[in-house]
Amino acid sequence: MCPDKLPAVYMPDADAPPYEPMPMSPVCVRCDFRVDFTDGGHIDGVDFQLDCQNEGLTSERLAEMLVSALNLRDVGTVSIRRMEIVPRGLLVPEETV
Repeated sequence: MCPDKLPAVYMPDADAPPYEPMPMSPVCVRCDFRVDFTDGGHIDGVDFQLDCQNEGLTSERLAEMLVSALNLRDVGTVSIRRMEIVPRGLLVPEETV
């Protein structure tokens, strides 16, 4: 469960702390997102998962984590469409694949 109202659009802070994988964390964040680049291109992610430390993750921090984890440059905005904290190893239901 995440408290932020979604969808939400952010301009990630270039000085934000880098994403650090946490393979021993019992939870991860599963999300749908879109990253728009300053050159006009974009990428979309659906059911994308990243390690996270706890359930206090904000959608703003998730946007920063995505940019860092994917090593993206020239990012304009990041739209977080959906996010949920799930137990590590929880599979995506087949009907959504």
